[in-house]
Amino acid sequence: MIRSLLVRLGARNYSDTPPVDPFSLLTRGDARRRDAASASRAFFVALFGLQPVRKGLAQRGARHSASHRSRVHRALVRLPARSYAIPMSAAPIPDDHMGDVGTGRPPGAELRTLRDPLHLESGDTLDAVDVAYTTYGELNEAKNNVVLVGHSLTSNSNVREWWGQVMGESNDYALNTAEDFVVCVNYLGSPYGTASPVSADPRKGDGTPYGIDFPTPVTVRDNARMCMMLLKELGAMGVRCAVGGSMGSMLALEFAATYPDFVEEIILIAGCGRHTDWAIGIGEAQRYAIMSDGKYKGGAYECGQGPNAGLATSRMMAMLSYRAPASVDGRFSRSDMGDVARPAEEPELGVRAHEKETKLPYFAVESYLQYQGKKFIRRFDANCYIQLTYTLDSHDVSRGRGDYFDVLAALKQRTLVVGILSDVLYPYALQRELADALPNSQLYTIDSPHGHDSFLIEIKQLNEIMAKWRRGESVDTRKNVSDFTSLESSSNVDELREGVKRLREELTVAQLKCERAEAALRAAIEPKQNISNAIPRSNSVGSLPGIVMPANPVGTKTLTPVFGKLAIEGDSTRPAGFGGF
Repeated sequence: MIRSLLVRLGARNYSDTPPVDPFSLLTRGDARRRDAASASRAFFVALFGLQPVRKGLAQRGARHSASHRSRVHRALVRLPARSYAIPMSAAPIPDDHMGDVGTGRPPGAELRTLRDPLHLESGDTLDAVDVAYTTYGELNEAKNNVVLVGHSLTSNSNVREWWGQVMGESNDYALNTAEDFVVCVNYLGSPYGTASPVSADPRKGDGTPYGIDFPTPVTVRDNARMCMMLLKELGAMGVRCAVGGSMGSMLALEFAATYPDFVEEIILIAGCGRHTDWAIGIGEAQRYAIMSDGKYKGGAYECGQGPNAGLATSRMMAMLSYRAPASVDGRFSRSDMGDVARPAEEPELGVRAHEKETKLPYFAVESYLQYQGKKFIRRFDANCYIQLTYTLDSHDVSRGRGDYFDVLAALKQRTLVVGILSDVLYPYALQRELADALPNSQLYTIDSPHGHDSFLIEIKQLNEIMAKWRRGESVDTRKNVSDFTSLESSSNVDELREGVKRLREELTVAQLKCERAEAALRAAIEPKQNISNAIPRSNSVGSLPGIVMPANPVGTKTLTPVFGKLAIEGDSTRPAGFGGF
């Protein structure tokens, strides 16, 4: 049924609006083709920073300018038979959500050293914690108009750099600086100002950085407590809304669960209630890419002498998880670099890939990923990246609080959950699960081909939805349509597009239910071979009531999580509602 509806729509178009980007969907013979060709070439070269590999000056002249441009042109304007054959966004795909910003506290961000020690869940304590943060707007007289924004894994606290389109001085913007006091706090372990492996360790008298002495792990809950300590020092008496995408959504959820009486509303975008084994595995592969670099030295590398190759490789892996196959295929279409030869070595990374000249093709997607890897090492640190991925893995809002669905059901804040249908890092079913389990929630679905990073790409759509929701309007896309059979005979494009979207939503959720049911079946049939002696069950609400995934292999020693502590005696920063689950 889905296939037949897709054919009626013209293969596949995941965008709700007609594409207008030079890389987007042009039919054969379209008049826009001529204008798009030259624009595409210029953008393509600028995007990847293409420079021909030196084969001698004589080879960098006419042949490159003619033959290479011709091949790039043909690759970029190779057009499909149908106008919707390659899914593309209405807006151009940005190169990266962050520019070449470098490490350290970004311009415009403030730095404050917390008055009190920060007690971590691991049992470690950080004294004199430096916290980098950026604010927009003013704290009102009641001191309760704070909007706490959580940034993504590798962003800094300057929201305008990566989410500027959601901020403005009216209620047409999700972050209305005329009424909101917007606060974004840089995470512990990040290289953008807050205490991290690259920041000065106050315990050392010579001003040298923490390095390998930075405590591991630092949890999402630790970051939530740090945010509360900062807000208290700023004089805040309440958070109007906690919002974030990806890792930022985890902070928002954890902050609301840790301080339920302090938060009115939450917006959770492209995240989850607990980090999945899939995401943990992706993070571990990235960490090992760094750790296997000979320059890593167990994390004890000198400043400027770090594992660049490993960090760049890790970033390349991450970039693929942030997108989706349709987005990558649609963008590159197996185009190659023409006369630009595959580089034998990357001096910036200390990598020599080929000792001899190779006849291997050099695909544009390879060049793009290499460019992104080299760009990343200029703005990030390997130890910081490892620390932050461990922070992601710590995320489980129910840890130490009870049954997962019971904990979600106890969160009474008005909530907006935003899911992305093509997300392969945190699949849509995880957001649907959150929305179904949270008692006062709405769910909005972004139907974009661009995967997890859609929350940084489809910013206009996201801003409109968040602004509407914050104004009190309903944006819930969950619809009870039990029979889509009539759509097969429909010729209404809008009706068909909506039907395909709903079917894809249900299919994604059904796949997750099936996977978990299969895990339960394996546990029942072969308990010794399964990953748990028994699967605990719950009568809670949620899209998968009654099933909680097992955690530890049978026959292995059950480890006590190092981030399992909740109560800290004498903590004056905790409001009355803390730890009440």
